[in-house]
Amino acid sequence: MDNNKKAQSSALLALTGAALALPGIAGKAHAAAPVSEPVLSYHATRYSEARLDSDKHLGGDSERYEIDTHQLGFASAIGKQTDIQLDLMVESMSGASPWYVQPGANNEPVQAMSGASIKEERVDLQSRFNRFVNTETVASLVLGYSDEDDYSAANIGFEFEKTLPQNQLTVTAGMGYSDDELEPTQGTTAVSVTSAEKDSLSAFVGLGFILNARTAVQTSLSITDQEGFLSDPYKLAYIASLANPLVSDNRPNDRRQWVWLTKFRHYVPSVNAAVHADYRYFDDDWDIESHTLELGWYQNLGNTLRVDSVLRYYSQTAAYFYAPFYLSPRSDGLASSDYRLSPYGALSLRLRVVKSLGPWQLSAQWEGYEAKASHSLKKVDVESPGLVEFNTFSIGFDRVF
Repeated sequence: MDNNKKAQSSALLALTGAALALPGIAGKAHAAAPVSEPVLSYHATRYSEARLDSDKHLGGDSERYEIDTHQLGFASAIGKQTDIQLDLMVESMSGASPWYVQPGANNEPVQAMSGASIKEERVDLQSRFNRFVNTETVASLVLGYSDEDDYSAANIGFEFEKTLPQNQLTVTAGMGYSDDELEPTQGTTAVSVTSAEKDSLSAFVGLGFILNARTAVQTSLSITDQEGFLSDPYKLAYIASLANPLVSDNRPNDRRQWVWLTKFRHYVPSVNAAVHADYRYFDDDWDIESHTLELGWYQNLGNTLRVDSVLRYYSQTAAYFYAPFYLSPRSDGLASSDYRLSPYGALSLRLRVVKSLGPWQLSAQWEGYEAKASHSLKKVDVESPGLVEFNTFSIGFDRVF
């Protein structure tokens, strides 16, 4: 290979690494060398859920969650072979959340809400240390801690990435562990625990292929095992045959999850744009199976402006123990009416504008999301009344020094 082709190959490998992040512990991608210049970033996001329809609402406040998020990031080299990435997130939320579901007119499920008094704050700090052994090999250590009023989690992860330029191939692998502790503080009288723990262990392996100068593909497989308290202490379930029909949300104490993710990227030089296509398959031993398809068009307008448009479709089946409400107790004692475990489909649209101004990169983004039983791939007999619709709006900047 001549020097010009070598340079083109190295540039393409670096670009592909940035565009095709594998689902690792921290979800970051690597270049062939440490960050050349310090980078500071800030993003603010407003998340707002739509009110429940009156015919799906039993009581409490129908105004759902509103969340404000502030994210601050910093990346810089430490010597010639190491860089560090720090990400701080501060999140505050308020509003009402789905509490339990009970039968209404004609046995149609209706949602009771928790009331709008819920107010929470969360602080999350993630750090990543990348060691560039050589231009083809990167080893990473990930450390993180998250804390809120009733929940704390500490995580650690290790990743390894090896690029084989002669084969246009990148191999990535990693594993991570999280230790979570829960102390419910805003529950109702039905809160089932005062403290609990959960452990999560995950591992992944991935391959990235450069098919040609304009096209690249990545595929990965990950597995996560969770053990401990996996129920939601703030939610109840309704069992009609009981004298006191409201019982605590109760889920299995272990869960194994599998994820297969494939990403496709293709550059279209005639219009100076890129096509992104992602497919994600999820399966677990709670009988939840989901499919996610995301299609994106990333349009460059000149050298300093880009407009991204992304359409996402999602569909899942229900957990084997889920029901909107129960006529009688299950023999295994499990019960959950959490809409997140129900069968449904969802559509979302995301629009983003990115503008470069010298060392600054400014961005603004909007996303709209709607979950419905009618969007599901499979027929849903009874739709959960707690399914969510939301909008988000974000603004932010990145500054290179």
